Amino acid sequence: MKKFLLTCSLALGLGANAQIFVSESFETAAYTANGFVFTGGYSPNTYLAGCDGTIAIGSNLYGTNVAYNTSTLVYTKPASVTANGKKIDVSFTVSALPYATGSTTNGNLNVAYSTDGGTTYVPFGTTYTFPSTGVTCYAYSAQIPESANVNGNFKLKITSVTVNGATDDFYIFLDKVVVKQEATAAPACTALTSPASAATGVSVRPTLTWAAASGAQSYTVKLGTTPGASDVLSTTVNTTSYTPLSTSALPQNKLLYATVTATNDIGSATGCTETTFTTGANAIAPYCGPMISTAPTQTAPIKSFIFGGVTNTSDAAATTIGSFAPHENYLSAPFEVKNNVTTVPFTVNGIGITGNGWGTSIFIDWNNDGDFLDAGESYFNTTATIKRTTTVSAANIATLTGNITIPAGVTLGQKRMRVKYNFTGTTIHSSLTTGCTDINNGQVEDYTIDYKDFLAVTDVNKAAVSVYPNPFTDVLKISDVKGVKSVSVNDMSGRQVKSLAPSAEINLSSLKGGLYIVNLNMEDGSVKTFKAIKK
Repeated sequence: MKKFLLTCSLALGLGANAQIFVSESFETAAYTANGFVFTGGYSPNTYLAGCDGTIAIGSNLYGTNVAYNTSTLVYTKPASVTANGKKIDVSFTVSALPYATGSTTNGNLNVAYSTDGGTTYVPFGTTYTFPSTGVTCYAYSAQIPESANVNGNFKLKITSVTVNGATDDFYIFLDKVVVKQEATAAPACTALTSPASAATGVSVRPTLTWAAASGAQSYTVKLGTTPGASDVLSTTVNTTSYTPLSTSALPQNKLLYATVTATNDIGSATGCTETTFTTGANAIAPYCGPMISTAPTQTAPIKSFIFGGVTNTSDAAATTIGSFAPHENYLSAPFEVKNNVTTVPFTVNGIGITGNGWGTSIFIDWNNDGDFLDAGESYFNTTATIKRTTTVSAANIATLTGNITIPAGVTLGQKRMRVKYNFTGTTIHSSLTTGCTDINNGQVEDYTIDYKDFLAVTDVNKAAVSVYPNPFTDVLKISDVKGVKSVSVNDMSGRQVKSLAPSAEINLSSLKGGLYIVNLNMEDGSVKTFKAIKK
């Protein structure tokens, strides 16, 4: 049985045009509606394996069985698209990667087109032969001449096939397929359809969508804080949707003006409608995000996160992958960390699937500059430092443990911490590499670390209860032990030297002279701390 790959679904297309034009990056499951079908090979599907680290469509080719040593991607012109008989440029990227050490990738890539609905195909361009050791990314391009007179039932076929049968065993991935017929007129207008005009409470990372414009080959999307402005966003895409990057989330609680301008080789649409919408709050600000998922229905959630012995339980009821919030916010319940420690232990418990690897990375803004980019702020986010396990319990739980090292010179105060959990191979998954990369099959959780002085004694503690005499000889008295669960005494290195039941008088005659920290561990979970000197 072949290795299981977690899939990611995704796709893009343009719809009704005055000429054939499609740009498909397989970023949603809707690619079949845009005219694409992928067959052959082992389990054709979409994977996070594109040349640029995004989604690609692919399968595993191997063996002598023709059903498994050939795979084909076919684009069929939708009936709603009109071909105009002009030349057509075709481009896409392809990767051929060995299945395992020692596997070869001997195979060919053939491209052909049909004008009679697939009854006959005409080869064009050149056959590309894969190197036996694989190719991580090859950019293919060719042109169907105007003399082909593409007007009717157009199909494009991209076929990958093994050469040596039994000895070849490799993955084939195709991405960024562009079929572009020469335009004959400027495109028509379009306008934003989502968010709806005058909508309020819109996400700061919405998926902006619009209807395909007749004759369009690309769209320029602009958002501004005043009519006609582009001070918030200005970008050009060749799809009918766009989602702002995690590092470019829209301003929160802001009225925005939106325009979408269709463009092709002839020119741009003019006089098009401008719409407005108002964003809602962004609980993650000023940090990048909120994160979104490239596989929202295949999320493996974090069930609990333990930091410094304190547990936060999030998706407690989860038993398998499914639809979960990609980014969860637990900023209001800080983890307290004292500055007498240099490392803090942690445990991530997440849903996992047997036979796959699961990893975590952690990011902490120790210097409070609003990002996770400084030295010492990233943990386990490279292949060399990967924190990964393939062990999954009978309850479908993967457990990852480790320690966070606190950099020298960290100032006291609250710090933002981001925990990421995702499927990963031995080469770290791109979702785990930075604090701002969107998640794939996993989840993100944001926390607050309250970094405090170990020796600090609050005014509240002093007013509510006291220890005396100070300095003391052998017996230390506590003014009020109501609500005290236990008493612990630490030396200046942080080592616990005594643990006692609550009492109005505690005998510390066995201790050497010096400065000690007396901790009153309260029944409500709080700790009252005092400095006491033994003579």
